[in-house]
Amino acid sequence: MKAVEKLLEEVKKGKRPTAAENSAVARIAAEFVTRLDKALKAAKAGAKPVVGGSGAKGTWLRGMHDIDVFACFDYEKYKEKSGELSEFVAAAMKKTFSKHERLHGSRDYFRVHFSGYNFEIVPILRITRASQAKNITDASLLHSAWVRRKISKKAALADDVRLTKAFCKAQRVYGAESHIRGFSGYACEVLTVYYGSFLKLVTTAAGQWKKQVEACKKIVVDAEKHYKGHDPLRELNEAKVQSELIVIDPVQKDRNATAALSNETLQRFIEAAGDFLKKPGREFFERQEITIEDIKQKAKGKKLVIVEAAPNKGKEDVVGAKLLKAHEHLLKELLENGFAVKDTGWEWDKSKKREAMFWYITEKSEPEAEVRYGPPLANKAHADNFRKEHAGKSGRRLFEKKGRLYAEIERPYKRPEQLISHLIAEDNYLKDKAQHYSARSFN
Repeated sequence: MKAVEKLLEEVKKGKRPTAAENSAVARIAAEFVTRLDKALKAAKAGAKPVVGGSGAKGTWLRGMHDIDVFACFDYEKYKEKSGELSEFVAAAMKKTFSKHERLHGSRDYFRVHFSGYNFEIVPILRITRASQAKNITDASLLHSAWVRRKISKKAALADDVRLTKAFCKAQRVYGAESHIRGFSGYACEVLTVYYGSFLKLVTTAAGQWKKQVEACKKIVVDAEKHYKGHDPLRELNEAKVQSELIVIDPVQKDRNATAALSNETLQRFIEAAGDFLKKPGREFFERQEITIEDIKQKAKGKKLVIVEAAPNKGKEDVVGAKLLKAHEHLLKELLENGFAVKDTGWEWDKSKKREAMFWYITEKSEPEAEVRYGPPLANKAHADNFRKEHAGKSGRRLFEKKGRLYAEIERPYKRPEQLISHLIAEDNYLKDKAQHYSARSFN
């Protein structure tokens, strides 16, 4: 255990922002907030800008270039105008930040590149309790305050939160966006605070969580004991407890902070936690690029089909969601056409500005035909219908065995690459999911 702790201390040093970086971020953020404040006043938007997110909580990773700023509107004055807040901010953005991007969300927000950093400006109501929230984003400053309060009591937690975030990023399970369906930054913070350290979190995940998932039991984390003596699974909205991991939001008891987390992503986190504990290493905290050679090694002795998809232009979440749907559609078609898919996955990193990659590993050889069960010969009416359906048709052969009818049907696609090539050329469902596709197969 001492060796693991020593490793983690070394990783912490590498993930902790330097004093110079802290100073630069503070200065640039202050400059941006001052400029935005003047813009909001000039547009009579009635909002005050405040730095939020990991920057406000002190949990950001070295090299971070994204800063959240909340345009805070007075609750009493604007509570009935919740749907208009984005328009008020838009007026200020037009006059002061000519090059900005408007992004769609539960409430539209804005992105500006300023002095080497990406600032996201999110309109919110300044609330003092979660019940006042008119929009999911309104509780953001309450989230920041809760995390800061916990870290102020145990300063070492900030570094442990960084470990959790770096680990999740490296394992491709970070981000609540629809194409990732992973852990948000806030979820990483709540989980690390609840378990007390990164090491305790991954130890619990590899042990207790794994057993609960295998037993089909939900994992519930309630940091503020909102449901002490009660079952949150009975009290929360059914839509909020679909994931295997339920993290009760410390400041919003009726919200699951991991509602967007998919079971597949949770499983990847649990497996990665187990792998780390078996053989700890720095590589678990650095995102490793997945190459075709890596996948070919994984597929050794089997058939591998790789599809490259050129992503559409647009907001990352929307583009990513379409790519994910394309990957899932191809997988569904492979399974429905009788191919035994042994392993599959996909990879896309917008920052790399390259094509997305889907991969499908199947058995090396597939049967030329499939056998379909028919009715017993004694059931004359059904047997006659089965014969009419299959007799005399090209690529089909009827036969009897032990008092039952069978039909041997030649498979239209005998190799997975045949089916995939057909789909990416002809399937209308795939056409708007990416600009174009190409496929390669390896034996």
